Amino acid sequence: MNEEQPFAENADLIRALEDAPPRGDIVMPERVLFQLERARREALGDSVQPTVKRAAPTFLQRHSTLLLRAVAALALLGAAAVLLFPSATPTAEVTMLSPVGESADQRPFIAWDARDKPGQKYDVWILPADGDHLTAATLFKAEKVTSPVSFSDLKAAPGVASDALHPDTEYRVLVCLADMGRTAGVPFKFKVKPGANR
Repeated sequence: MNEEQPFAENADLIRALEDAPPRGDIVMPERVLFQLERARREALGDSVQPTVKRAAPTFLQRHSTLLLRAVAALALLGAAAVLLFPSATPTAEVTMLSPVGESADQRPFIAWDARDKPGQKYDVWILPADGDHLTAATLFKAEKVTSPVSFSDLKAAPGVASDALHPDTEYRVLVCLADMGRTAGVPFKFKVKPGANR
């Protein structure tokens, strides 16, 4: 590099300083000081960049690694809590209105009073009286319905030949939140009277 080149490139700046040399009470802008330092280094052949005083690191900058580790640990604890303690399956909050006790009809209306959210849909099963309601064979079922449900809206399960319930027989009706399976409801027992209407 030609020694004259840095001075030629900064001639206007040097001339301005010669015309009005800085006094002790004049503050030079950082930009001007930076340009002067760069010109001085280029003239001396020094390739080292001028040092810029950095602001002191903030609390977040000093402790960012610790904070990231703490956040990661909390995320892992949250995931473990969800896996180890899953939330309970919601259950339909219904009171059966029909059939209850004994039914005089082999094709009874299914009706209930609900305390669930407005517009909630339900799945309805007619099951045998015996056995676990979670695994008992399905006799009739209706999906995504609201109260009341006509018996004709219930679909007979495969293998069920009758389109009605049998007289003098006990059954269970199970009303659950739609698409939540049989765990989302409580079964109610009822009996079809002997000589019930078809």
